[in-house]
Amino acid sequence: MKRHPTLSPILATLLATLLAACGDDQQQPAPGGSGQPGTGQARTPPGDGHGTATDLGKLTVAGREFRIVRLGELVPGKEGALEVYGTGMSDTDLQSLNAYLWVESEDGTQLSSSEKGLPGGGRLHFHVTPRKGDKTPFRVVLRLRADGTDERASLPLSGHGHEHVEGPHHGVPATFSGGETKGYLELKLHDDKGDLELWLAEDAGRERPFDLPLDAVVEIEFVDVQGRKVTLRPRDTTTNEDEDGTPNIHDGKTHYFIFPSQDGEDASWLTGKEFQSIVIVRFSRGGQAFASEEFVLKPHSH
Repeated sequence: MKRHPTLSPILATLLATLLAACGDDQQQPAPGGSGQPGTGQARTPPGDGHGTATDLGKLTVAGREFRIVRLGELVPGKEGALEVYGTGMSDTDLQSLNAYLWVESEDGTQLSSSEKGLPGGGRLHFHVTPRKGDKTPFRVVLRLRADGTDERASLPLSGHGHEHVEGPHHGVPATFSGGETKGYLELKLHDDKGDLELWLAEDAGRERPFDLPLDAVVEIEFVDVQGRKVTLRPRDTTTNEDEDGTPNIHDGKTHYFIFPSQDGEDASWLTGKEFQSIVIVRFSRGGQAFASEEFVLKPHSH
């Protein structure tokens, strides 16, 4: 009977290794982070080579709860990674979601492209590259499009677990509107004297003033103090400086108002670290009435 040649054990092992490697080359690459079809870019497996994991906390989007983990530090100009875990969700559940993620600066400027997550291991893996510039990454935003909804929520990248919403002057930010015009405000209550400072702006970063005439007045209603109202005015009509000494008059107009602004006005009822009330800010410009959203005013402590 004719005998067939046999492979030595060493040669057989080498051949098996080569065949396995060829098999790996046939695997399809994972989809790219942009969520666009046809990118064909491979992705790093979840959790590999990105650095120490930092739990940023939990948030709820479109009725679903998620936990976000930052891997390593997010450095402008360099690719970083975050992972999103869905409470009670399997890989199949996560794969069915259109979940997108990006990072923003503290003033709300988007600093990275929107990326779609790669499911696996009970989580969604995201790659983000914050762009270089004068703004630094402050929060991560998770956007979810599912079941006819399109919602988003955010967490600070510091790992603090939630954001202390605060304006650039350490006051409380809110929005206002009138007709087709919308704007942004910051209202600051000083706990020691009960005095109020108000800034009006056209943009969310509060860099473009929303100016009113120097004789304009602003009314604030304190819903939780029997609807009590106060009137804010400019400090003066020459420079109208805020308490940091910054002048706030532009071409005969201003976006900065205070209370008390006249002799005899009592602010004592606004003092104390425990004070808080729902408030509504109202004013007019050019015959158009403006009103803020309802928001909770709490003091800035000294």
